Amino acid sequence: MRLNTYISVMKGKLVFILLFISQCAIAQREVLYSQYLVNPLGINPAYAGSRETFHLTALLRRKWFGVRGAPITQTVSIDGTVAKGQIGLGFQALNDRMGFYQATGFYGSAAYRFNLPALAKLSVGIQAGVSVLPFLNINSSSPLNQTVSSFGVGLYYRSDRLFAGISAPELAGQQIGLGVQSFNVRPVMMQVGAPINVGENTRLIPSVMVSKIKDRPVGFDLNLRAWFNQQIGLGISYRQNSPGLVQTNYLQALAEVQVSKSIRLGYIFNSQTPENPNATLYFQPSVHEVMLRFSPNTLTFTE
Repeated sequence: MRLNTYISVMKGKLVFILLFISQCAIAQREVLYSQYLVNPLGINPAYAGSRETFHLTALLRRKWFGVRGAPITQTVSIDGTVAKGQIGLGFQALNDRMGFYQATGFYGSAAYRFNLPALAKLSVGIQAGVSVLPFLNINSSSPLNQTVSSFGVGLYYRSDRLFAGISAPELAGQQIGLGVQSFNVRPVMMQVGAPINVGENTRLIPSVMVSKIKDRPVGFDLNLRAWFNQQIGLGISYRQNSPGLVQTNYLQALAEVQVSKSIRLGYIFNSQTPENPNATLYFQPSVHEVMLRFSPNTLTFTE
């Protein structure tokens, strides 16, 4: 009887470990996917250096206010150009904390840019990095760390009238312990949009992003952003079948203020917690984020 009880407990712990590890692995990438409107580098490494000047974007993400040990995620993205603008370089870091457990990720990107007619540019990019995920020790119930590699590729085109990209931001799949492979969903993402000037002081930026994961329905995002007098930006998105462990439908709203030529502040609201399959178990499934962007050498306004 005791042996059966012990076996049942061990099976329960094993199932918890596998679910926890797979959820953390997905969450590391899904956070970046959901932030792509303010951090395009999160889904496409070819975007590195597209704004042609140094940019730093920092986001603080909070879930489930009022829940003790609720997840908090910090994201930092940096990109710029070298070699007279021919090569773009980027770096991203994530710190995801859930209770006593902490997962981190570090990703570097490089893009080569081709000059096309009418001042258009085409970039080819690659990304590589690692995620350091918490792993629960069955015997001591204490967290250990396991490193999982990450690799992605992308293309990005931009002109004054159109921007478009296609990318596979997560191609790597590795063993992460106990002989179990990580459940990386490996989406292919296609994005297209067009900035439209409406009068002298208003700029609309409609865009669509389509994602495809093997053996799953096609996902799509419908996005609309607007800038007024290059000072205040508002945006709304509807996302169908988001590219995460569990496909989720949700709304995202964002607001940005250009405080100065170098500093921009923003707020992002997600109606659901896209990277967490258990979000519906909590009374507050929404996600709140605040953003800080810093660009000391910006000569012209960039979205």
